[in-house]
Amino acid sequence: MTTPSARLRLPASGLLAAGLLLTGAPARAQAPGPWTATVYLQQSWPKQTETNRQIKDINAALGSSFKTWDDVANLNLGVQAFRDLDPRWKVGLELDYSRGKIDGTALVDTPAGPANLSFEQKYTVYADLLALVQFRPLGAGGRWIPFLQGGLGVAYEKDRTTLTLRNPYLDETLLHVDNDGWFPMFTVGAGVDVYLSEKRTWYAEAGVSYTWARLKHDVAASGSLAPPTVTADTDSTGPNVWLGVGRRF
Repeated sequence: MTTPSARLRLPASGLLAAGLLLTGAPARAQAPGPWTATVYLQQSWPKQTETNRQIKDINAALGSSFKTWDDVANLNLGVQAFRDLDPRWKVGLELDYSRGKIDGTALVDTPAGPANLSFEQKYTVYADLLALVQFRPLGAGGRWIPFLQGGLGVAYEKDRTTLTLRNPYLDETLLHVDNDGWFPMFTVGAGVDVYLSEKRTWYAEAGVSYTWARLKHDVAASGSLAPPTVTADTDSTGPNVWLGVGRRF
């Protein structure tokens, strides 16, 4: 004969199953949405209107032909990480980093004889961090997945501009400016992910976007041709294209 105490002795798994049946909850928790991560290389065409004008003014005043930012590649390396909210929407973060410079040397006449006029504008750090929302109008079930996205965040840049004049009799700094600061950034774009196999793990990505980002303020300057302060205008507003490779987790 079975005792009453024996009838109450249920294993832990039995208690869990009984609790789920009583509450009507599913026996298995829903799996979280998939994560994706993309690494890409991006080419930008920033306006840099004021900076380019200042370089052109130097060329006109001193007879040089230094390049502007329109004449060089503006590349940055970026990474995005997203989490799906549903088949059409996902949210994530973007981080971009780059560094670069434009420089040149020209031989100019001076009262002390011919001299080398050297110009350099170098940004040692450019980085931005954006929060993104992405919309996939056709869902996430196909091999080709077009998307629209938008984002906002902050950017940081640190750069230095120098203009020097040198020969055996001259060693003159005409202009020296250190500039850095944080500024807001906004972007909208469109692109497509293409899965590389039926497993839908790795994919290639291509996209285009337009960015609004500008740091304009007065900073200290030194040098014989420089006023006490100059207007530093880092205008990164402009179109971008990128190519990348990503993975679904």
